[in-house]
Amino acid sequence: MPHEHAGMAADLLPDAIITIGLDSNIQYANLAAERLFGFDRGSMVGCSLVDAIIPPEMAAQHERGMKQYMKSRTGPVIGRRIEVVARDRAGRRFPIELAIFPDPATEGRSIHAQIREVSDRVAREAEFRAEREQLAQFLDATTEGWWDCEIGGATRYADRLVALQTEMGREAASVEPPLLSWIDRDDALRVRDAWLAHLEGRTARYECTYRVRAADGETRWMRDRGRAVHFELGRPTRIVGTTSDVTEQQAAEEALANVKRLELLGLLAGGFAHDLNNLLTAIGGQADIASSEPSVAPAVLESLEAIRFATTKATMLTSNMLALGKPRESTVRRIALRPAIEDAMRLAAIGLNRAVRLVVDASAVDGFDVEVDPSALPQILLNLAVNARDAMPTGGTLRVEALPLEGRAATVAPHAVRIVVEDTGCGIPEAVLARVFEPFFTTKPKGVGTGLGLAVVRQSVTAARGRIAVESTVGRGTRFIIELPAFVSTAQAAQIKPSRSLRVVVAEDHALLCAMLTESLRAAGHDVVDAGDGALALAQATHGERIADVLVLDVYVPSIDGFRVHAEAELRTGRQIGAVFITGEPGVVLPPGTPEHCELLFKPFEIQSLLEAVARVGAAVAR
Repeated sequence: MPHEHAGMAADLLPDAIITIGLDSNIQYANLAAERLFGFDRGSMVGCSLVDAIIPPEMAAQHERGMKQYMKSRTGPVIGRRIEVVARDRAGRRFPIELAIFPDPATEGRSIHAQIREVSDRVAREAEFRAEREQLAQFLDATTEGWWDCEIGGATRYADRLVALQTEMGREAASVEPPLLSWIDRDDALRVRDAWLAHLEGRTARYECTYRVRAADGETRWMRDRGRAVHFELGRPTRIVGTTSDVTEQQAAEEALANVKRLELLGLLAGGFAHDLNNLLTAIGGQADIASSEPSVAPAVLESLEAIRFATTKATMLTSNMLALGKPRESTVRRIALRPAIEDAMRLAAIGLNRAVRLVVDASAVDGFDVEVDPSALPQILLNLAVNARDAMPTGGTLRVEALPLEGRAATVAPHAVRIVVEDTGCGIPEAVLARVFEPFFTTKPKGVGTGLGLAVVRQSVTAARGRIAVESTVGRGTRFIIELPAFVSTAQAAQIKPSRSLRVVVAEDHALLCAMLTESLRAAGHDVVDAGDGALALAQATHGERIADVLVLDVYVPSIDGFRVHAEAELRTGRQIGAVFITGEPGVVLPPGTPEHCELLFKPFEIQSLLEAVARVGAAVAR
């Protein structure tokens, strides 16, 4: 009867109760055990514990434990609660909490096990551990530190902020807002206004981003977020919050903002570039034509040179905007280095202060070529010359020197050239020097500089597979060092001027520009036909006794585009016809398979560039 009462009591328990003998066979199982393991308890009795609920991989461990218990009546799990894995009749595995104790009535020959499934608890603990680990990782990775400011009293700082203050050469102080004593003076008033706005209840919380300066001049960006947590008479008496070091984030945001500004700039510049480039090409070309007339008065020549410089400066500004806003495919060509440097600096000299002495020494690179977009090198030198001019408002010396490099001295190619542009101006502070190539970054007064020039310089040098560096000393001047791959000159000057006059068909729908192109080509001795659109140009090029030698075609000339005019002309005549395609649109490239006797010329361009291009393609088809 007592055993029956014990069994009835065991059936009322929520935990599973199983009794085994020393042979590990099950002697008893309560109702909770039936429910937990899915067996009829009648069928469980007599079964081996290993066959019923112990996973196979744990069988050897169970047998070792039973042998130790039979030998000494003790074991590592006797009288303890442990967590192990069990399995049910369907093979499901689940975690259990297990308590094992010998039956004293049988002198330990029977062993009782109290079993409770703990799947929910284990899952919760795993979730908690994961969350705790995630929080630990977050706290380790975050740049935030807390502060607790009593208005009119002390300010307490987290260890992280104290360490930051020490690192920046500052001391923690009881100031309002926190860190105010070392906030950049340009930001201090804005931070103070944000703090007062929260104190006065005008904002729900205090939030501000600002710069702090270390004792050695290093600058970091910080972001505060805080909220009043205690009030007296309706006024905050205590504000708690966090301070984050957002230097990297601020740099990324600024870079992203610059990208967006450049995209907008490219769209705006692209919208007016076509018409502006046509006008600039026409103005510069007419100035060239006028200056080539005999017996031009020196004063007039000086005015024409000023027009050329102004046109070139406008061209440079437009090109800077287009180059950074919507970089076009570069038309790389091998050009003679010395003439390119001397021509660019001759033009730059017009815009220099009369008190600036210009020294150009490119004789050492006579006989060397570089492979660049023909418009890139003048643009690089003119941008650097304009910067040097602005750095020497009261005069000084601008020196441009070019030297060949070989062996270890050449870092960009086995053979290279180094171009040094050096001024004796005000110099660049060290804190600014690292940012001079960033788009939109400028230290010039508002309205004086765009902050695009040096960014374009670096982009152009990089596109030419070169490198650029800058050195500067405040009060002594600045030195830009450019290194470009170089090639021994192939002396192709004889091919630039063909021995015969060429029949040139011009198709340009801008009236002023078309007149300038026609006049300059005729002045160079060519037989020029002016065609108003693509269809007329095709007819003029392929009809009559003399077929055109060269076509000068605006890429987007009306009726038939320039590329199609040239291809159709060669198809109809069965012969090669040289072509100089001109365009003011960024992003235009020669179509795949375009023959070598075709060139692409971007507006605005100088007359000499056009004449040389016509001569080259004319000579190419004459061979």
